[in-house]
Amino acid sequence: MNQGDIYLINLDPALHTEAGKIRPGIIISINAMNQYSPRLIIAPITSNIGKVYPFEVFITRGVGGLEKDSKIMLDQIRSLDKRRLVKKIGAINRE
Repeated sequence: MNQGDIYLINLDPALHTEAGKIRPGIIISINAMNQYSPRLIIAPITSNIGKVYPFEVFITRGVGGLEKDSKIMLDQIRSLDKRRLVKKIGAINRE
């Protein structure tokens, strides 16, 4: 598990305006944390791209293994247990 990896992540249960369900998310925590901690810091990803706000990052379909144009929801950053990871779907380069 490395910074930039994209996984399907189980974000349920979610409350009110929190992103929920099983959805892609990108690991943003540093690799040292990913190696030693039972938790990760992630940002959820959505394919609902009706409007991309300044605090969201647009990702083109195919990048990082994503099947649809998507956006990273940086307003939804959270720490979670590694057991919420379902399956790796790809990675984004730092470039």
